[in-house]
Amino acid sequence: MRSVLLGAATGLAVLFTVVPPATAQLTTRAAQAAAPEAGNTGNTWNAGHAGNRVVYGWAVRSGNSAFSITPRRAVRGQVGESGLLAWELGRKAGAPLTIRYTGRLDFRQVNRTCGRPSAGYPYDTSDRSAYGTRKCSSAHLRKLLKDRIPVRVEYTGALVAVKVRELVLP
Repeated sequence: MRSVLLGAATGLAVLFTVVPPATAQLTTRAAQAAAPEAGNTGNTWNAGHAGNRVVYGWAVRSGNSAFSITPRRAVRGQVGESGLLAWELGRKAGAPLTIRYTGRLDFRQVNRTCGRPSAGYPYDTSDRSAYGTRKCSSAHLRKLLKDRIPVRVEYTGALVAVKVRELVLP
């Protein structure tokens, strides 16, 4: 709600109060309630940073400094009885996105050597969430995107990638 006082300099006091319609407030509340809190559905949602969204899927090069990704449902689970965590990318969860990236991109890869595809356990580096931990440059991402790679992408509303994390697959 916003109130505006007009005409005070001329001796007239006119007060306007602007209230958004109830349907707009309801829509916003419904959208907030529908947004998932956990990060494993593959849908886009607020990733903790104002305005950023997250998507899981297979990324493939789409021109210079851009990649195309089809959102997929992602589920993290254990691999057999080993206790190792890995991601499984399921069915499609939305329309394909073309996301641009810059040299300031925070890219974390699974392989210990930047720019090379994943070599498998025990040659890979990953954290407790089964994301890559090896910090690499955007040039290494460009090299990897010649083939498709499984990723978690945090991007802005303008479809510019902020963080890209390679996923550990079973």
